[in-house]
Amino acid sequence: MQTIRLLFKVLWSPAESMFLLSKKPRVLVPMLFLCAFSFVAGTVMVMKVDMAELTIRALERSPQGATLSDQQKDLMRQQMNSPVLKSFTFVSTAIGPLLIVFCVTAIYFVLFTIAGREGGFKSFLSITTFAFIPLAVRQAAGVFSVFLIPPSSLMLDELGSLSPAVFLDRDRLSPVVFAAVNMIDLVTIWILILLVIGYGFVARKSLSKGARAACVIGVFLAYAAFRLAFAAFRGI
Repeated sequence: MQTIRLLFKVLWSPAESMFLLSKKPRVLVPMLFLCAFSFVAGTVMVMKVDMAELTIRALERSPQGATLSDQQKDLMRQQMNSPVLKSFTFVSTAIGPLLIVFCVTAIYFVLFTIAGREGGFKSFLSITTFAFIPLAVRQAAGVFSVFLIPPSSLMLDELGSLSPAVFLDRDRLSPVVFAAVNMIDLVTIWILILLVIGYGFVARKSLSKGARAACVIGVFLAYAAFRLAFAAFRGI
């Protein structure tokens, strides 16, 4: 029961929750929560919207996708609506959070091993998993968006977005600018704050708050740079 309470307590009392997790790591319950919530939210969105159409609509915004013929689009629809690919989509919604959490944990564990750490991998994994609990907010927002926004106005990269990008006209912006604004997301900032707080209990005490924050935010900025480079490449 204490672990279940921590799932929600970490959202409004992160320092106390992360301290407890650094002393007694908990992994299974938060992982099951993230997977179950992601699966339910993903299933609702997949059943409610045509993912093939959203993918084609996104591709049409790139110079390469704009040249797709109707025959190519029909072939993509058939492939994406096939039972095998749909099954893969359902499975990926469930295990997606696990892959993200493990990758993020591994990156920060290596980084803090170099910078200075005291906690083991399980402590890092526990803190990272709880830090990603706000993902449920984004997934819930995605479910609401498919019910409130007309299907013709939905875009794949805007599902569940809680960034200023939802108020912008993407047709008047370059893909790079829109991608940059779209990454300034409430949930992303929330997760970064939880990671900075949580890693403070497993990093070496001599590591300053500024250095710890720089490690956490630096990884995100590297990821953001990759995303922006990809957006620029698609816009060529």
